[in-house]
Amino acid sequence: MIRFAPLAALVLSACATTTPTAEASVERIAYDTNSWGRVVSGWTIGPDGEGTWYERVNDSGQPGPVGPYQLRHHDFDVGKAGFAELEALLADLPDPAPSATNCRQFRTDDLYGTLRLTTGATTEEIAYNQGCRDAPYQAFMAHLLEANALVADWGKATPVSRTERYGRDGAPVSEQ
Repeated sequence: MIRFAPLAALVLSACATTTPTAEASVERIAYDTNSWGRVVSGWTIGPDGEGTWYERVNDSGQPGPVGPYQLRHHDFDVGKAGFAELEALLADLPDPAPSATNCRQFRTDDLYGTLRLTTGATTEEIAYNQGCRDAPYQAFMAHLLEANALVADWGKATPVSRTERYGRDGAPVSEQ
């Protein structure tokens, strides 16, 4: 299982009076989804339940990660109970997470990204690629996709809090 309290306090051998403290808890969970090197959506949330969900919206209205686009951010607050619900979904992830590198059934050009669990100055990164169609990997993906859907629902339930505009090349466009 992925450890949500992964770091016990380090005891320095030079400090004989130092004693271990309680395990640290996750301070931030972040998730991003990409396609062809371009952002599709993502989110961040802290243990207080405050977070932001964002999605790419192409100016053309067409799907896919091409052309000028906007990132629309939605701020939400689901409280500590919401964060605990998200942690519970992610607690079932295998540790270590499986790799898509050795997939026998691989669909190219699928979505991919990273789940990031931050505690203090340490961030655990768990990469994923939805193109891996092997059954064990799909079980892993089911947990990630369920967590992503939960946070997306929280974000979609709130209005857009800010919009960032990007050009065809992915560079920010300044407002004039």
